[in-house]
Amino acid sequence: MQTFAWPAQVLGLLAGVVIGVAPTHNAPAATYYVAPGGDDANDGSRSQPFRTVQRGAEAAHAGDVVLVGRGVYRERVSPPRGGTAGKPIIFRAAVRHQAVIKGSDLVSGMWQTEAEGIWSTSIDQSLFTDTTHVDGGQVFEIGLSSTPRGREGRPEYQRSLRDERGGNADANPEMVYTLGQVFLESAVLDQVPFREELSQQADSWWYDRDEQRLFVHPSDGKSPADRQVEITTRRRIFAPHLRGLGYIHVEGFVFEHCGNQYPTDFWMEEKPQHQQAGAVGTRSGHHWVIRHNVIRLAKTVGLDLGLEGHPETDLETGGQQRRSSCGFHVVEDNWILDNGGAGTASYQGTALTLRRNVVIGNNRLGFTGTKRWESGGIKLHRPKRSVIEDNLVAFNDHWGIWLDQGPGQETRICRNIVIGHGVGIDFEAGGDDAAVAANNLLMDNRVGICFREAGGVLVAHNLIAGSRTGIEVRVGGGRTGNWTRGNIPVVGNLISADETVIAMTAADFDRSSGRRFAGNLYLASAAEPSWKVFGTKPMPFADWQSFWRQQVAEADSDSSSLAVTGVEIACDPWALELKVIVPAGLELPRPPPLTGLEADFFGQTSGSPRIAGPLASLPSGVSHHRLWSRPLPWRR
Repeated sequence: MQTFAWPAQVLGLLAGVVIGVAPTHNAPAATYYVAPGGDDANDGSRSQPFRTVQRGAEAAHAGDVVLVGRGVYRERVSPPRGGTAGKPIIFRAAVRHQAVIKGSDLVSGMWQTEAEGIWSTSIDQSLFTDTTHVDGGQVFEIGLSSTPRGREGRPEYQRSLRDERGGNADANPEMVYTLGQVFLESAVLDQVPFREELSQQADSWWYDRDEQRLFVHPSDGKSPADRQVEITTRRRIFAPHLRGLGYIHVEGFVFEHCGNQYPTDFWMEEKPQHQQAGAVGTRSGHHWVIRHNVIRLAKTVGLDLGLEGHPETDLETGGQQRRSSCGFHVVEDNWILDNGGAGTASYQGTALTLRRNVVIGNNRLGFTGTKRWESGGIKLHRPKRSVIEDNLVAFNDHWGIWLDQGPGQETRICRNIVIGHGVGIDFEAGGDDAAVAANNLLMDNRVGICFREAGGVLVAHNLIAGSRTGIEVRVGGGRTGNWTRGNIPVVGNLISADETVIAMTAADFDRSSGRRFAGNLYLASAAEPSWKVFGTKPMPFADWQSFWRQQVAEADSDSSSLAVTGVEIACDPWALELKVIVPAGLELPRPPPLTGLEADFFGQTSGSPRIAGPLASLPSGVSHHRLWSRPLPWRR
C-alpha cells in the first residue's frame, strides 16, 4: 500500500508564484515613426517617417519605440539588436491590427489560359530576397521536409534509402510539396504536387520549376487577371538574423504569409535547414514580449520561442552558435490562426508565459504520423517553470496542447479552454516534473488528457466532456531513456466519456508509482465497464475502486468519487457558452482541498471545499456559463 503526498514545491507554485512577468521600463528614449508613405532616407520623425519597419529596427536602441502606422508592409523585419532590462526595444502598431506585415508579394505578370479554368504566369525571381537561410530563399523550389495531408512523398522515400525512422520505400519519390504559398483575394489556395492533379482540385496551384511558372485553378472559373494574387517570397516575417537578442516587444501587428520549413528532425546537427523557425521567431532570444498580434497563414510554424535546434549549427548562414538557454518570454492576447504546422513551437524555452491567446485552426496542412511531430495548437518541448493559462485552443489538427520531453518542471497548465482535437492535452516522454493541469475545460477532444511515457502532473478540477476517452495513460512504442509514468494524481475532476472514463497503468506497473484518485465526478453508469487498467478488461466502477484498494491507500482509491448519470453538459464552441444540467438532489463530490487551487476557472472561491470540476458551484437545474468575454476572430 502506498500513500501520496504532492511535492511542496508544487503547492508553493500553485499558491501564486508569478512567472515570466515582463519587467517595467522607463520612458522611451526616442520614438521612430514608420508609414507606407514614408521614406527610409527620412529621419523617422512623426513628420518624416521611415517607409519600412526594418529601417526603424536599424535606428532603434534600448528604450526606443518603433511606431508603425496603418498599412501593408511587405518585408522581413530582422532587428539588429535587442534592448536591456528595463529598456526594451518596442515595435508597436499605432492602431492595433492595422499594421500588416507580410512575407508575400503581389504577382504582376501577365496571365495566360492553359486549359478550361486554369491559368499560368511567370514568376519574377527577383522577388525572393530573404536569402539568409542555408538552403536559400526561393520558397517554390525548396521541398517540405515531410509530406503533409497524410501522403507519402520524396522525404519519406529518401529516408528509406538512409534507413531512417519514418522512411517508406513505397513512397512516391516524385511527390514534392514546397515551401511556397499562393493567395487569391486573400484566400489560401492548396498546392498540388503534380500538374495532372490541378484540374481535379479547385482552388489549387502548381509550380513548374523548370519554366518558373505558376499555375492556378480558381474554383469560380474566373481569370486571376485583375485580381489580387499574392505569393510567399520570404522565409520569415519578424525574426532577427542574430541569435540570442533580448528585451524586444512586439505589439499589435498582423503577421501573415511566409515560406518557412516544417521542423522535421530539427534537433539534428546535420539538418540545420530544418530547425524551428516560426513566421515570428525569437532566434534563441530571451525576455521578449509578444502581445496583441495576429500570426496567421505561415507555411508551417506560426511562432517559435525556443532554442531552434542543435547548438553547433544554425539554419541561417554565418554559422552562429546558439545560446545554451533561452526563454522568459511573455506571449499574451495574440490570435495564432491557420498556420500550416504548429501554432507555437519551443525547444527547451524556460519560464515561458502563454496566456489569453486564441489558438485556432493550426496544423492546417495536416501533418500527422511519423516525423510529423511539430504540429497542433501549442507545441512545447520541456517548458520548465512555464505558465500556459487562460488560452482558447480550438480546432487545431489533432493536438491542442502538446508538451514533449515532459510537461516541464513546475509548469502550470490552468484555465485553458481546449475544444475539438484528437488529443486535448498531450504529455509525452518526460520525468517527474511536478507540473499541474488544473481548472481546464476540455470539450469534444477524442482523448481529453493523454500521457505517453510521461507523468509528474497533478490533474485536478478539470472538466473533460465529449471525449471517447477522458484520461489515458498509454503503453507501447518501446521508448528508452529517463522517463516515468509515475505521480499522476487525479483529483476533483468532472469527466464524461463515450467509451472509457480513465485508462491507467497500475501502480506496480513499469515506472508507474504514485497513483491517487479522489473526489472525482464521473458522468457514466457505475455498472458499465467504463474504467480500465492496462492489462485488464474494462471494468465497472465498483471493480475499479476495489482494484485500487489493493494498490494504494483507501483515501487514494477513488472511494470518495461518484459515478452517476443524468448530468448533462453541452458547449457551444462559437458562443463559448457552457450549459450544465444537474438533477435535483445530487450531492456532488468534494475532494480534499488543494493548496493554490481554491479558486475556480473564473477565479471564484466558495466557502467550503470545492466541488468536483472547474466551477466553484453547480446549482441544481440548468445553468449557463459564458467562458470567454475577450475578443475573438469572429466576435470583436
